Amino acid sequence: MMRSRVLRLSLVCLAALLLGVVTSTYAATPPTVGYVTANMNATSQVRSLNAFVALGKEKGWRVLTADAKGSWPALADQIENYVQMGVDVIVVAMSDLPSIQPAIESANKAGIPVISIDSGVAEGVAVDITTDNFVMGSKISSFMMDMLDHKGNIIVFKFLEHHGTRKRGRALDMVLTENPEVKVLATHNLPPAGFMQDAQARMETYITQFGDQIDAVWCPWDGPAMAVAMALEAAGIGRDKVFVTGVDGEQESFDLIRAGSPFIATVAQPFELMAEAAIDVIDKIIVQGLPIKDVLPTRTIYVEAPLVTPANVPPKGEWPF
Repeated sequence: MMRSRVLRLSLVCLAALLLGVVTSTYAATPPTVGYVTANMNATSQVRSLNAFVALGKEKGWRVLTADAKGSWPALADQIENYVQMGVDVIVVAMSDLPSIQPAIESANKAGIPVISIDSGVAEGVAVDITTDNFVMGSKISSFMMDMLDHKGNIIVFKFLEHHGTRKRGRALDMVLTENPEVKVLATHNLPPAGFMQDAQARMETYITQFGDQIDAVWCPWDGPAMAVAMALEAAGIGRDKVFVTGVDGEQESFDLIRAGSPFIATVAQPFELMAEAAIDVIDKIIVQGLPIKDVLPTRTIYVEAPLVTPANVPPKGEWPF
């Protein structure tokens, strides 16, 4: 009897000792995350990366970062580099996933999960964390129709080369089918490079061409919307005559809305919350070791993006979420 009790006590002590070894081993070797973003010239990508790095450091993780500087081959090379380094997980932000498919396959073969932020869904990617572009496109388009009282003339700028802006444009098309008294005077697809200059120059042409027929201008994101607003202001046209909408919700956009610019509304993408959601997924599947199928019921996680207008624009330096 005594020998049996001693044996049980020894087993309990051994289990406690092993648990302590496992715990201390994890503390000494936190997960390593390889984060690569498409182009740090974009404010949205800087916001997402900075938030991710800050949250990762709070958890004691090792976070490696890289900037592809707008090159898909460079982004693919960086993923391959992370694979060779043996990181625990790779995060790809604001990328065109089909263009880097071979690199994603390399990570899969190495058993390294790939998580994307605002990049769409692709084979080999565990999950994409993003906002719903159809919803954002519907929000800003419905707002425009309401502002027009469902009749008037608009100029439309689109960007078909990115899945997000393309979906927003398709949402506008759907909203327009229910607003037959709103006429599209002209539609222009923006170029990938130099879109600010292109939007401003094109808007100057439309002002000359259509004059006071224009009631509103729809833009797929805030950058060209700002350029269009500049062209309108340079022509002496205020928001009481023509208003402009965008999507993204940068601080510069809020400044223009507060200042009374023709730029009147945007949908604010919470890039910081996308980073937070990515951190949560990594914590569950890498740190806690939970099965991916239990953590991710679908391959997309959506975060909410609020409509921002003069009625609810936040104070300077603050966010609406």
